[in-house]
Amino acid sequence: MKIRPQTCLSIMIATAILLSVVSEPSVAMDALPVPERGFVSVRPAETWEEGLITGNGTVGANMLSRPLNDRIIFTHERLFLPQGPPTMPPDNSARLFEIRRLIDRGLYKQASQLAFDFSGQDDFLYPDPFVPAFDLAIQMNSAGEPTDYARSVDFQTGEATVCWTSEQGTFYRRLFVSRKHSVAVLAMNAEQPGALNCTLAMEPRAPSDKLDADEVARSLEVFRKSISDISLATSETELSYRNRFTNAYPGSIEALEGFARVVVDGNVGDSPAQISIENERMTIQGASNVLLLIDIRLLYDQESSEAEQVRSHLASLPIDYQELLDAHAAIHGEMFNRMKLDIGGGADHERPTEDLLESSTYENLNRALIEKQFDAGRYNIISCTGELPPNLQGGWGGTYVPGWASDYTHNGNVPSAIAANMMGNMPELMLAYTSYIESIVPWLEINAQHMFGARGIVLPSRSTTNGFNNALAPTFAGGFWVAGAGWAAHFFYDYYLYTGDKQFLAEHALPFMEKAALFFEDYLYEGPDGKYVFSPTQSPENTPANSNSQGSFNATMDVAVAKELFTNLIAASKELDRNAEKIPLWETMLDKMPEYSINEDGIIKEWLTPRLENNDSHRHSSQLYPLYDGLPEEIAASPELRAAFKKSIEFKLDKHWKNNQRGFMSFGLVQLGQASTSLGEGELAYHCLGHLVNRFWLGNLASMHNHRSLFNMDISGGMPAVIIKMLVASTPGTIDLLPALPKDWPVGEIEGVLCRGAIEVSRLKWDHQRITVTLVSSQQQTIDLRLPGEIDHASIASGDASVEKSDTPGQLTLSLPKATPVTIEIVLR
Repeated sequence: MKIRPQTCLSIMIATAILLSVVSEPSVAMDALPVPERGFVSVRPAETWEEGLITGNGTVGANMLSRPLNDRIIFTHERLFLPQGPPTMPPDNSARLFEIRRLIDRGLYKQASQLAFDFSGQDDFLYPDPFVPAFDLAIQMNSAGEPTDYARSVDFQTGEATVCWTSEQGTFYRRLFVSRKHSVAVLAMNAEQPGALNCTLAMEPRAPSDKLDADEVARSLEVFRKSISDISLATSETELSYRNRFTNAYPGSIEALEGFARVVVDGNVGDSPAQISIENERMTIQGASNVLLLIDIRLLYDQESSEAEQVRSHLASLPIDYQELLDAHAAIHGEMFNRMKLDIGGGADHERPTEDLLESSTYENLNRALIEKQFDAGRYNIISCTGELPPNLQGGWGGTYVPGWASDYTHNGNVPSAIAANMMGNMPELMLAYTSYIESIVPWLEINAQHMFGARGIVLPSRSTTNGFNNALAPTFAGGFWVAGAGWAAHFFYDYYLYTGDKQFLAEHALPFMEKAALFFEDYLYEGPDGKYVFSPTQSPENTPANSNSQGSFNATMDVAVAKELFTNLIAASKELDRNAEKIPLWETMLDKMPEYSINEDGIIKEWLTPRLENNDSHRHSSQLYPLYDGLPEEIAASPELRAAFKKSIEFKLDKHWKNNQRGFMSFGLVQLGQASTSLGEGELAYHCLGHLVNRFWLGNLASMHNHRSLFNMDISGGMPAVIIKMLVASTPGTIDLLPALPKDWPVGEIEGVLCRGAIEVSRLKWDHQRITVTLVSSQQQTIDLRLPGEIDHASIASGDASVEKSDTPGQLTLSLPKATPVTIEIVLR
């Protein structure tokens, strides 16, 4: 059945009205046991942001978990809504000197306006936005109001469950998305045989559950302009959905198909269940169990269809729910269970998330809540990472007008979302990031040529289906930002440091690093003092206190990124015995980099020039980039710099976060927390953690961008990274145990931390002055093990290894065998 646009809009508006009326059933925790690692929640979703999320990295599913009128929103990682061919940045490199002259004269606003005028754009250009595929609407026909309601997610299996009781008994709805079979699996069960009566339909996504008039209007407008030829089909065994994308362009998706195989217990046994079809809706009566297998396909040719392939695939799958779940859980659970955190949450794990969120305070952070959020963050990132890295919403969505297009925002958001992939023992997930970045390199080369007249690559502040640098507006100079590719290179090189994969270093990391460095070779020029000038640029989204424009020069982040890039590039080249003729040039360039500087308040300057003043009441902390993931030797060797970076963190926490009730941009706290751990400042890191724990999570343990609003996955990756770095940090040849341990965690345990040097801390347990650690190295090597205090004695409890006290206080020298666990027991004084 084809649906006309007017009819479809009417359905969406009616659906939105229906979804806004949510009766909250009575609650009983006995209705659903708390998963060993997961949570129970006692409130159904009022908005799509509060739904139970699950996914296999490619397909996402969000179950609103409303007993009688439920809705499951399906998404696909590549479903970026085509908005027409991408706009190539015009080649204005010949006029770059004009922009630089304006900046040199202090005419920053004019420089930004000129660049925008050169672009020929009418406004800031967002890339294709990430949008949902369709909804599965479920209406239950049940006598009486639901009672004994509960819902849960099991992080170890990826299964989302909702259950309730009515006059007809207890009902369950279970959902997961299979990594084994690449389909979503939904089971609906009635405890009382034949009590399951429901109506199922595939429908376009309702525009808003909150009925915010402006959002509804904008979402409907985008839907009307961008999606057409919606067709629905229903039989006694199948639901299907198809639409075309009006603004498709060569290379974009042109159409979408969704299929659900429906298996009712009456079809496989003697149950008297009855199925009827009316207006493309399937009504089932008298069933005990209903199983749906759902598949989504994106088509790059609107004239094609994969219906037969999908039907054949779905028909080949087993129809035993537990068998399907076990096959998925074996893959998902192996990855998730590599890590575990225990800081004493204890019996509080049995409490629903709503209670935990309400009881946790800044003075007394609930430890069970921290442990659950740690697990939830890793679960969320695993569930939304497939061939692509997490976008702003991870891989879930509920509107056609997502915030910031739910794109890949590279100037802070994506790096936060992937921050725990390596140390969190999920290195395979980092390959989704590196492969995506490699896929857009041709666009990045055009950015460098057209904007800056340079070779190499420039990664824009945001991208989705293309990597063109169009982030320019009179008041937003994102197109000037030049640190992106260098920051990406950090993750390429880090993959090698954590895994020891020399083939990846040779074939992926080094070539990408060379391209990033080539840009700086052309872009940088010497100032009167012989030091390099970085112009034009933007310190992400911040405006100097004494300026009226984000357009600027010598941003501290750019300098820090360039220093790191060339240092790592030289090390990688020597490791592979390459670039002998280029290394002297890169070493000379390092010598010409501006030095970090300190302002009159004793904090690190965000722009390395006396002409631009800090604006520290800002959500970003880009000047702290050198400490995001370690402590560079230049800073480690300087007490003055360490003190200034520490004071910068304290200043930002006080000036921006102390009375910030709105809590805008959670990953800003991740940046502060990461920097705190690199300095070994446990109490500062714990301060950041207090904000992250109490302000940015909902009862479904999905993380938010703002204070408990605006669905966003940044801190699902960033918060676990901060916690891990509080407990374990590493550089090649060195592992730091408990480098930023807060006083509130005198006892605890963490398992499965991956370290640089391809070493796993399979178990770290601490109890006041006693520390027990088990290490497994992928190769035979000798490392330094640094402790947070003076060592009384240390011994090998198991494993063929040797340990000696170093001449450096608080440090051991440890010889590790290959692939054999070694346990060391340490007592501190």
